[in-house]
Amino acid sequence: MQIRLAYLSFIFLPTLTSVAWAQPTIYIVRHAEKLTMWLDDRELDAFHPLSTEGVMRAQRLAEQFQPNEIAAIFSSRTTRALHTALPLSHKLKLPVEVAEACMDTAAIADFYKKLAQRFGPEKSVVLVSHSNIVPYLLRKAGLPVSCFQEMRIKPAAAPNAWLLSEGYDNIWQIKKTSAPLKSCENFTRRTF
Repeated sequence: MQIRLAYLSFIFLPTLTSVAWAQPTIYIVRHAEKLTMWLDDRELDAFHPLSTEGVMRAQRLAEQFQPNEIAAIFSSRTTRALHTALPLSHKLKLPVEVAEACMDTAAIADFYKKLAQRFGPEKSVVLVSHSNIVPYLLRKAGLPVSCFQEMRIKPAAAPNAWLLSEGYDNIWQIKKTSAPLKSCENFTRRTF
């Protein structure tokens, strides 16, 4: 699968430096809780819906942002991610835009460049992604490995395993992307 193959090359690629001064503030969330009893079919995984708890969490996510605070909402194309973004979309009267970078680590660098071209530093955007993509959205923005515990990122359990984000209740904020840092200064995490 393209995402798996991109994983190894992604880890060793340098992070972005060209968008360090012009990009919007980026908020990243993992999709809300999904239904536990779902079809055991990989082809239908993209359609995996939210559980009742997930629907309530999506509503709580919408409460975290105010009108005019966010310029755009991006999501993976999966049902669970789109439905997580939907209450926020309704509240802010913004469409949810599908972004490949919310599903594929190979698309992150190009996506960040496009964000910097489309939105200035006075704007903010929300990305709704997945537990195995969130860490790479943060890493590509310059998050150092030393910040993993503070940001609730689980290190890879094996050489070819994914980094994973913990829980469904985190909002990660990236103030600016930059070369790898020695501190977490451009990154914050809060729960909702």
